[in-house]
Amino acid sequence: MKKDILLYMSDQHSYRLQGYAGDTTVRTPNLDRIASSGTIMTRAMTACPLCVPARAAMISGQLPSNNGVLFNFNSLHSDKATFLHSLNAFGYDTVLCGRMHFVGPDQRHGYSKRIAGDRTPVFHNGVGPLVRSDGTKSKVTGFDENGSVKYIGAGDSPVLAYDRYVVENALKYLAEDHEEPQFITVGTYGPHFPYVAPKELYEYYYEKVSIEDIDENFNGGKALEGKLQESDPEVARAARAAYYGLVEQQDRHIGQVYDAFRTYLERTGREGIFIYISDHGDMNGTHGYYGKQVFYDPAVHIPFIITGDGIPKGRKIENPVSLLDVGPTICDIAGATILAGDGKSLAPQLKEQELTDDGRMVISELYTYLADGNTSLGRMVQWKNWKWFAYSGLEGDARLYNMDADPGELSNVIEQYPQIAAYLQSHASQYKSYDEVMIHECWVMEQLKILMQCHYDDPQERWQCPNDLEELEEPICTRKNVGPTEWVIQMFKKLREDNNDGK
Repeated sequence: MKKDILLYMSDQHSYRLQGYAGDTTVRTPNLDRIASSGTIMTRAMTACPLCVPARAAMISGQLPSNNGVLFNFNSLHSDKATFLHSLNAFGYDTVLCGRMHFVGPDQRHGYSKRIAGDRTPVFHNGVGPLVRSDGTKSKVTGFDENGSVKYIGAGDSPVLAYDRYVVENALKYLAEDHEEPQFITVGTYGPHFPYVAPKELYEYYYEKVSIEDIDENFNGGKALEGKLQESDPEVARAARAAYYGLVEQQDRHIGQVYDAFRTYLERTGREGIFIYISDHGDMNGTHGYYGKQVFYDPAVHIPFIITGDGIPKGRKIENPVSLLDVGPTICDIAGATILAGDGKSLAPQLKEQELTDDGRMVISELYTYLADGNTSLGRMVQWKNWKWFAYSGLEGDARLYNMDADPGELSNVIEQYPQIAAYLQSHASQYKSYDEVMIHECWVMEQLKILMQCHYDDPQERWQCPNDLEELEEPICTRKNVGPTEWVIQMFKKLREDNNDGK
């Protein structure tokens, strides 16, 4: 009998913010019990610390430089095979409930049905203020790094409303019986900013969180010049309290879906696997940075739990693994075809015998805009306890950290260990160069200039923000004058350039 599989994927949840991972402040009782019932990956890394490229990498099993999805304005070609196609071809009903950043009615990428609409803005048709279902505009901000510190507090938000909608539809679906073996993805928006948490959670964490690691003087190198560094203690504490509250709220949702899935399996007499993962993390003020788009641990280190029939209980896989491994692992467990790619199946390490992969090097990539308007391809390598990263054109600013001795990534030891740095750099150089990636990127930009003039998206595929959403009357916000992040500014400049005269 084929096992039913449920993949729960949150957005922007840092590994360190879980009780079982060692955090003594955040409350994650559901994740803690799920982790104790299965196997946890203690060093799981995202393939890209940015939403759309991370998810495209997961479903394709390829790094952004190989699948062509480099930024949030991209999407996979509809005819590109994903691990969902493999499962579907093997007889699985592949069900998408919620957020995966798909655009358009032909953008299902192997999912046979969608039971809850996507939240992702339709970038092809432009980015503007959040619009409610009645057509009125919302004053909610905070959907990019800089905006994240302009709208903080206790209350409700589109993130919270959307996740309620997704979980409601997931529970409804699991209350029904289904003939075909099921692969279900539940994709939520939380704990992604805006940093707005339910009142009881926000107030609980406000007095408990620590802001000791928020350092406005941290030197992140030339690649991070121009990124927001917020030093106002009130803003920093509020953002952290809200983020902790969002994590606990997400834990509640995970518990609901997990329990409903277990009930479904018991009712139908089937075996099943439950997986929890996030696309990337959130800096949430660490080193003075907010959001993602950096290679520091809070942004790239993600939770990854597998539990269910045949999965060892209480096991830890401590060597580095990748978001890219999700598809191969699921297909291996299910018996479906594993597509060639940059990830690998973790199924051998999930067997009872002790198996390690100490030589594994895990890659993460980020195509980014610099403060001067130029672009760069950043690449990170995680190997054993070592982390190296550098950006094209800025190789002299490369970083090397010993994650065991320096988990806060405060001391760049690249001069002390040049041989290790060279070893990891040589591995990173095996992948596509910046020039090779730019050939595809330039083609994509020309495509997007046309797509942004078209209005083809199916409203049935999208979630509509409810009209009765209560917005914050007096949100906490930074006193600094901040605008959109540099990559957004530069991206729109390129997209608005006229092909003929360059205006």
